[in-house]
Amino acid sequence: MEIIKVFNNNIVATKSDTGEELILTGSGLGFQKKIGDPVDMVRIEKIYEVMDVNRDRFYKVLKDTPVELIDASQKIRDRAKQELNISLGINVLLGLIDHISYAIERKKSNLEIPNLMLDEIKSLYQDEFNLGKEGVIIIEEATGVRLSEHEAGYITMHIVNASLGENKESISKIFLFTSGIVEIIEEVFDIDFDDDKISLARLNSHLKFLAKRIIQRKPDTKDNVEDFYDMFMKKDKRFKNVIKKIKPFVLKSFDYELSRQECVYLMVHINKVVS
Repeated sequence: MEIIKVFNNNIVATKSDTGEELILTGSGLGFQKKIGDPVDMVRIEKIYEVMDVNRDRFYKVLKDTPVELIDASQKIRDRAKQELNISLGINVLLGLIDHISYAIERKKSNLEIPNLMLDEIKSLYQDEFNLGKEGVIIIEEATGVRLSEHEAGYITMHIVNASLGENKESISKIFLFTSGIVEIIEEVFDIDFDDDKISLARLNSHLKFLAKRIIQRKPDTKDNVEDFYDMFMKKDKRFKNVIKKIKPFVLKSFDYELSRQECVYLMVHINKVVS
């Protein structure tokens, strides 16, 4: 196999013998390599097939992200395999890369978004949360930016979503929740997630966590989010419209009244994908 693209020292793209595009990861795979060089097969640790519909977006995420963030995300993925005995696929790896980039931008702007799920993450997923905290250290070593415990919780959410299975009843309820809210977002913001599968997957990972919280009737945390709520309401009238549609949908479908904290959680992640 020959290299057709070099993303960094540890990630390259190639084609299989049958013509499928593949992303290969492994220590030193891309070091001092150029297009046309043979792939060092001994160094391959992971092989990911890239579907045509997602190829450009996969490439864009890997191309536009600083090398140190990609390397940090890979280290977190490798730690998950070593410490939790789970393997994170390319979608989860890209989700981590994307989230960490966004978290660092917010940190540099002194904008701290409370993690609504932090208490239950600590309680229910202790091993995964410990890995999330290790991830914060890895990110600081790579970038010099120290993220908060809340961000460790968000890293944990990516890992948990990748590793947890669901029973059929939960899957049905989660699908109803995520698909219903995505439909409302598409309507209010006049977008079509069919054109952006990566953003949809990123949004769904956060919606799944909120759905689980609602299904399990978890109590609110004590974070004060009024300033964030007001900020979104003033930023764009569509946030007010989307919440006005989502709240009755959740009340009717799940007999659950969304709190201010949960509305802010939704708006944070809606803002991320529609911007």
